Amino acid sequence: MTTNSIRIGAWGRLVSLCLLLFPLCQATAQVSPPVPATTAQHNKQVIGYITQWDAWKNVSGITPAGGYNHLNVDYSQYTILNFSFFGVAQDGSLHSGDFRNKSIYQAGAVQAPAPLVNEDIYSSWDMYLLYGELEVLYYISDGSNAYNLGYRNSGSGWTNVNTGKSGSFPLSIHKAGGAPGIIELAHQKGVKVLASIGGWSMCKHYPEMAADSVKRNRFIAGIQTLISMGFDGVDFDWEYPNDPGMNIVNYSPADYTNFAILMEKVRAAIGPNKLMTSCFSASPSKLAGFDWPRLNNSLDYFDMMTYDYNGGWSNKAGHNAPLYDYPGAEYNNFSLHATTTALQALGVNMSKVNLGAPFYGRGVITNGNAALNAPTVKRAETVQPDGPIQTAADYTNWARDLYDGTPTYSYILQQTASGWTEHWDSLAQVPYKTKGSYFLSYDNPASIAAKAQYIKDHNLAGVIIWQVFGDMLNMTSSTVSKGKLIYCPNTTSPLVNKINEVFANGALPNKPPTVQITSPANNATFAGPVNIAITAAASDSDGVVSSVAFYNGSTLLGTVNSAPFTYTWNGVTAGSYALKAIATDNKNASTTSPVINITVTGAANKPPVVSITAPANNATYTAPASITISAAASDSDGVVKSVAFYRGTTLLGTDTTAPYSYSWTGAAAGGYTLTARATDNLGAVKTSDTVHVTVNPANVFPTVSITTPANNTTYTAPAAVTIAATAADSDGSIKWVQFYNGTALLNTDSVAPYTYTWNNVGAGTYALTAKATDNLNAVTTSATVNITVNGSTGNNCNGIPLWSATQVYWANDSAVYNGNVYRAKWWTLNNQPDLNTGDGKPWLLVRACTGSLAAVTGNATMTKAPSDAADATDDAVVVYPNPVGASDAQLRFHGNKGDLYLIEITALNSAAPVVRQVHTPGSKGLQQVRLDLSKVPAGTWFVRIVSRDSGKVRSVKLIKL
Repeated sequence: MTTNSIRIGAWGRLVSLCLLLFPLCQATAQVSPPVPATTAQHNKQVIGYITQWDAWKNVSGITPAGGYNHLNVDYSQYTILNFSFFGVAQDGSLHSGDFRNKSIYQAGAVQAPAPLVNEDIYSSWDMYLLYGELEVLYYISDGSNAYNLGYRNSGSGWTNVNTGKSGSFPLSIHKAGGAPGIIELAHQKGVKVLASIGGWSMCKHYPEMAADSVKRNRFIAGIQTLISMGFDGVDFDWEYPNDPGMNIVNYSPADYTNFAILMEKVRAAIGPNKLMTSCFSASPSKLAGFDWPRLNNSLDYFDMMTYDYNGGWSNKAGHNAPLYDYPGAEYNNFSLHATTTALQALGVNMSKVNLGAPFYGRGVITNGNAALNAPTVKRAETVQPDGPIQTAADYTNWARDLYDGTPTYSYILQQTASGWTEHWDSLAQVPYKTKGSYFLSYDNPASIAAKAQYIKDHNLAGVIIWQVFGDMLNMTSSTVSKGKLIYCPNTTSPLVNKINEVFANGALPNKPPTVQITSPANNATFAGPVNIAITAAASDSDGVVSSVAFYNGSTLLGTVNSAPFTYTWNGVTAGSYALKAIATDNKNASTTSPVINITVTGAANKPPVVSITAPANNATYTAPASITISAAASDSDGVVKSVAFYRGTTLLGTDTTAPYSYSWTGAAAGGYTLTARATDNLGAVKTSDTVHVTVNPANVFPTVSITTPANNTTYTAPAAVTIAATAADSDGSIKWVQFYNGTALLNTDSVAPYTYTWNNVGAGTYALTAKATDNLNAVTTSATVNITVNGSTGNNCNGIPLWSATQVYWANDSAVYNGNVYRAKWWTLNNQPDLNTGDGKPWLLVRACTGSLAAVTGNATMTKAPSDAADATDDAVVVYPNPVGASDAQLRFHGNKGDLYLIEITALNSAAPVVRQVHTPGSKGLQQVRLDLSKVPAGTWFVRIVSRDSGKVRSVKLIKL
């Protein structure tokens, strides 16, 4: 094989030769701004992902084209850099991220093998990032740098006398004395560089590679090549084992074991001195399947991607990377702390755990004014790499194909300097911004410091950063060209600086905020009763103001959590008052403002009166209880503004309109004290007398088990199967026991002993259960007992087989049941013939086995399916792509585990199918089925799905090109 630039196998020798021949390359361009601390001052890991595609970006005021490169990384701030990404091909080999199949999101698409490095210097940054400043040659002069490296002219191309490699011009080699590549520069600075494999869009073939020894060996060979290029190890970014991720089809629980085996094989291949790390989902539900003790033997670090908790896919506007859970979030236990807690519960070696810090934000569009937990508004978009999606991502402020709704920290600073309102969530310990219906979650120095302190306080290994270019500022002045690479000497990186500052010394002493009341003026006088707006100015020089609390003397009036800090004190009556404000910053330092004295003249306000009218005192309920609390409230000199209902000191709900009530649902067993608090139009509050209620424990469910037949008993058709069950109820009595075959009710017995004899059972396999119902209608289902009824040929029915409950019958298929011949009118399964004949039912009685044709002739016409099988509209059915020109397509619909779905493709004017498939889901939920369209001509067709269990029919139109 030939090439037009440096061969991969020669990398190690070429780098060594460069260092020998050109010692001046040690003096290289690399940013080194003043910083508060470096990695040399602490023992934590600071791991940054450096992407191989961002160098293309040219953003005014942010970065010049070619600026996002390794020369502008401050290496004093990182211990490891992960070069991202190499992808996994369908044969297990590795390839440059440049060769990612842009259609990989489509059904049936695969990643073909491709080169490990894209050596086309005109369409790729691979060579520049990995090898540095390049010299591009079309001829090799004697005594030149290339000549000294062993390159010679050979015909119309070149050959290398040291390596034996050859190729055609142009030849690209490292420029003598030029800027080095990322590996060389990082090693000069004492920083490790790992090759990161996978990423969101290049994981499709991870499962089959890990499961196949041939593909796995090819994958490992690629890693060994990367090690020979100078990489210090490898980072695995499989998103995710036993999960579909973006485009994974062949995932299963076996992924967990195969992943552990893969780690062991790679470790054996590269030895104990190379680094191995892996990324993991931040979702606790995706962590339980791993064999953590086994992985601990192979991996150096567990990198948790503790970001992307919320985004364009979310139904609520939420935080991208909350440190802690917060009220109203779409999901509970979904934060850095929740992830850490889950890892601890799984027994993970926490000294190897790195938590993620995002140097980017996520913007969404909300329904109405933007706010935390506001509902989002989704729309259809087609983006790379995901393809067609439904998203609420904000592409108005954070353009598609540039930021795709996920702006970098530097771009956020530039674009939100005006017009946006800054907020701080003191519970989640993160900031967010709003503007109209636009919501932006991001991280700033204060939230990054909180994450770093959390890592330090919990003795974790360190932090991973996505990604190093995100916080780079001041890149557009005094730039220097290093070939295609642009060196930006004034670059600063405030977020990673903050991480190292905290890791090094726990951060500098916190400066408290400043605060003063700006309105009303001191000694102001008002005519009461009156509503008074109190406004304070508050700021924090080294963080953010998280709240301002307003007081009258020592009485808290109210708290405001974001600027402008204004609180309206309603219904202030005659008197003299001393107002103050207390500002608290993100590190809980607080400052109290000077006191402002005001006077209110006029008559005093009379408080309202309120009493609970229901429930009665000492009322009792049964858990889980629904309790409606009602109250009567009035105000003699004004109006009742609201009535708030409390359980002890916990607010249950508020009603602002008479009659005042609140429905408390799901009340657990226990004793409770209820009160109602009425507030009038001037802010006076009155609390009702206490009402006590008791919620008694819930009913205990009955027990039930089938005693006969034994599991796996066999019979001969037609069989008589006697089913017996025992049932008991510890806190009541058994109302009845019902016997089932699958989901079909066989019989109900209300008197012990509970039995039922099922007669004339045809050939097939049956799943028997018993359901016991107690006197309070609690129901328990027994363990399943499986039986088999063996059949024979149709004897004197000319070889027609006996009917089987597990056999699918199509229109005009025949079967024998209980001595009679039946014919199917349409597709049917598990419908006993003698119970399913007549209008709207699937079987037709033809004759007795011992007689001739009876009242029904053999020419009886097959009828349509019953009307209750009309097209369903409650479940979406999707075919994609649609229209389709290929020989297959993907069908998506929701199904139930164990149900059987008949899939037919028919013409618009015909019921005769041209394609017929059967699908049985292995789990409940979204099903993805490949449709074989190889025999479907061009035209418009119906794809029809029929459920065996419910008879429901769903359909969708398909256009075949």
